[in-house]
Amino acid sequence: MSPCWWREINFRGWDGAVEFGNDLIRVVMVPALGGRIMAYDLGDYSFLYVNKELEGKLFTPEENYGDGSIAAWKNYGGDKTWPAPQGWDTEEEWHGPPDPLLDTGVYTGRWLECSPEKVSYEVESPPDTRTGIKIFRKVTIRQDSSKLWLELRMKNVSSRPVAWSIWNVTQLDTRLRSSNGYDTNCHLYIPLNPESRFAKGYRVIFGEEDNPQWGRREGDLLVVPYLFYVGKIGVDSPAGWMAFVNGTEGYTWCLRYPYYPGEKEAYPDGGCTVECWTVGRGVVAGKDYSQETGYHLEAEVLGPIRKLKPEEIQIFPLEMGVAKGGGGFASVTAAGYIARGGDVRLEQGKLIINLSGGVFYKGRLRVVVTDAGHNVICQQDLGDVSPQEEVKINRKIDLPFSNKNLLTLQAHLVIDHPGGMDEYYQTYL
Repeated sequence: MSPCWWREINFRGWDGAVEFGNDLIRVVMVPALGGRIMAYDLGDYSFLYVNKELEGKLFTPEENYGDGSIAAWKNYGGDKTWPAPQGWDTEEEWHGPPDPLLDTGVYTGRWLECSPEKVSYEVESPPDTRTGIKIFRKVTIRQDSSKLWLELRMKNVSSRPVAWSIWNVTQLDTRLRSSNGYDTNCHLYIPLNPESRFAKGYRVIFGEEDNPQWGRREGDLLVVPYLFYVGKIGVDSPAGWMAFVNGTEGYTWCLRYPYYPGEKEAYPDGGCTVECWTVGRGVVAGKDYSQETGYHLEAEVLGPIRKLKPEEIQIFPLEMGVAKGGGGFASVTAAGYIARGGDVRLEQGKLIINLSGGVFYKGRLRVVVTDAGHNVICQQDLGDVSPQEEVKINRKIDLPFSNKNLLTLQAHLVIDHPGGMDEYYQTYL
């Protein structure tokens, strides 16, 4: 397996960018653009939206702020971190974007680790006197994985107590790759809360209630198709994951995040853990988006609002993973995604495996069957797997039960890779 690599580059006209990757993925960060991740690619496929009208351009803080309205915002694209709640009514709300420091300020970047096995790079925002905080974004990749580990930190650098949520926003490209226009086969999947505080399982934050992008369901998932309407919804999802699929090209982006049930009343926007913003037809905050040609949707995740004393830090760790295929999700795990409709079961003394999905590691997939005491009673190699290929498993395996209690058996599908072993799927038999 090829080692990780890293270098400094000029990215689309922006100097001071850094590029790093492995033989699966490429990541680009531009500290001068508010510490944004501006590329996260699997092979030749780019997941992140980049605003072509702003390529290579930088602005003064005064130009970045403009008149303070959303129309003045320089939306570069990519993935960035903001404070929440957002609003313009009180000093306890973040009045952006635009924001010339936290959103489009020049961040400081530093390499933390550069080795064949692992690369870590961190950006640090300027101190913001209004919110009282600094934002740190640490990105890590590993040699054998398509994952991106993102550690977000927020530090109170003021002399007063402050209270903010960490809010991460990923702008995902929804344009047609083969021609002009937008791709209606791009979807965001969000697990719904079975005990949601919202009547529909979600709330409309911006735009029209009857937006045709809202309300579609597949089982316990809310499915948002990109249909070029402007609007935003929030979901009080406790599942800890969401996923984006470009069905036309056959690529999937997944995000895993921690959920804090003991702080569920502290989540912003009435209890939202996940939000989705789409660009298209319609007017929001006085801006008409109907002529927009930068087709994208935002997959947003929020932590609880936490009070920070001076010098105190809060941390919000995220994991992104990309793979081929996608759609009809059952779950997203640390090692990949599982498509809906498959299962692993016992049938007449055989282990039946019927699963499909995608993985975030390059390695060997194995099935391991254990008993109640976690003793291995059977294991079998299922072959090579890679993020660059969809996973489809249809196998029948004889099991040597030998007086084992069938009710206590578990099946684990694990990926054995150079960096260790990660569980892809687990079920009781």
